[in-house]
Amino acid sequence: MSAGGMGPTLDDRGARSLLRTIPVRKGPDLQWAPAEPPRRNAAMPDARTSGPTAGRKRDPLIEPRVFEAAVRVYARAGWGGFTFDAVAREAGVGKPALYRRWSGGEELLVSALHNLDFPTARDCGSVRADLLDYARQWVHWYRHPDRALAGRRISLDSRARPALAALYEEMINRPRTEAAREITRRAVARGELAPAVRSSTLPDLLVGAMSTHWESTPEGSRARLRRTFPAYAETLVDIILAGAQAMPPRP
Repeated sequence: MSAGGMGPTLDDRGARSLLRTIPVRKGPDLQWAPAEPPRRNAAMPDARTSGPTAGRKRDPLIEPRVFEAAVRVYARAGWGGFTFDAVAREAGVGKPALYRRWSGGEELLVSALHNLDFPTARDCGSVRADLLDYARQWVHWYRHPDRALAGRRISLDSRARPALAALYEEMINRPRTEAAREITRRAVARGELAPAVRSSTLPDLLVGAMSTHWESTPEGSRARLRRTFPAYAETLVDIILAGAQAMPPRP
């Protein structure tokens, strides 16, 4: 008996045991049978499948698609129109996918340019081979108008935005500038150029001339320029090398 004189109380375990059976009618007699488990609402999460391990797998194609979309949006709209909303619409992805991967517009934009074949000088065995390879990368870059325009925009916009400038300098400008200057340093070490040739001279002449040639060509003539640009770049490399190789050693 309980302390209050009442009958024995039903503890939780007993209650659960009792509620596991309900009366069901079979024929004329009332019999007892185990209750069916409650039906799960399709909208309710299942404990067996919910949680961190049940999330959707990341789509490996999202990032390349977002990078291309980010460059297109930035080239067309500039920094003022560069938003996660605009990039998500252009890429055809949900905005949460962007927030899961990038902390903000600066990181997304610089990551996009960094991952879309931004020209980077490489060691191809000789100074001429190095310059030709570098020039061909720029030809490929200029054949994508959005990339070329985005590259010009970011060099200007970063001057007024310290966070953008820091990322651009760290991920793109500094490492690629150093890689380009290594062309001359390797050539001097091989004995192909005199030590008097500054490390910045060859890449500055090459990229500067290619950029000027592209920008000074009217839009209506760009289609033809895309066809002739490779030959122009090769001729430019030979002219630059002829001048550099004619430099005498330092006295």
